[in-house]
Amino acid sequence: MADKPPPPPTKPKPKPATAAQPAPAPATARTTPPLKKPPPLAPPTQARPLKPPPAHQYRQQQQQPANRKRQYGRHRGGGGCSGRRVCCLATGFVLLALCLALAAACLAYLYYHPRPPSFHLQPLAATRFRVGNSSAVSAMDVTAAVRVVSWNPNDRVSFEYGDGEGRVALADADGDVALGWAPVAGFRHAPRSVATVAFVAAAKGVVVDEAVAARVRDRYRRRQLVFKVVVDTHVGARAGAVRTGMVPVRLLCDGGAMAPRGGVSGSVVGPMSKCQVYLFRVRWLV
Repeated sequence: MADKPPPPPTKPKPKPATAAQPAPAPATARTTPPLKKPPPLAPPTQARPLKPPPAHQYRQQQQQPANRKRQYGRHRGGGGCSGRRVCCLATGFVLLALCLALAAACLAYLYYHPRPPSFHLQPLAATRFRVGNSSAVSAMDVTAAVRVVSWNPNDRVSFEYGDGEGRVALADADGDVALGWAPVAGFRHAPRSVATVAFVAAAKGVVVDEAVAARVRDRYRRRQLVFKVVVDTHVGARAGAVRTGMVPVRLLCDGGAMAPRGGVSGSVVGPMSKCQVYLFRVRWLV
């Protein structure tokens, strides 16, 4: 039996491709996502007209912003309002106290009717007066006794004067010549009474030129010397149990005359000159 030839090789059948597994793309080709179709547009709907709110709701909506602003202002300015209230109350109390004090002062003035005292300078007695003779300058030695008389016209008001000092000057056309100073003791001036302020001023070796010395010698022989007296002290008033504080006062007496020969200080001989009173450097009309 003859040998049969071998059968030819059979090719494998390709598997059918399924829809779930797409064929792989070649490695070199770029893959792009498939394009999707846009959804169909919905038919346009017709907008319904808005119904206006009721009248009371509209008023509430309009009032809400104003109420919020008012509440915000209250919350923000609460502290400032209380501070202003305190300041107003304090100012009111101060004004009330000032009005009461002014009313009390007016009533006291009407009840007591205070009047300032008057002061007069008596003629000065020069217990010592010597002017040297020289061709160029001269020296003066002067001792003058000063006496000021005061009258208190009040019925219920008294005055209290503190310690001070008095100065005496000799009036001259070329300038006043200082003749020294002396301390003045304080005193109490009772109502409806007369008080005196007395001191003695002394000056030694006061140098003046010959023209002034000649005028002074001539006026001394004729008893026509003119003096100026200044007294600086403190004064306070007292009416019943009420007492004021002490304030500075200046007594200025111009035109003081010289006592005649044989006269002594304290004797009212010749005209007295009226003095001016200055409180706080302001003239006190008397």
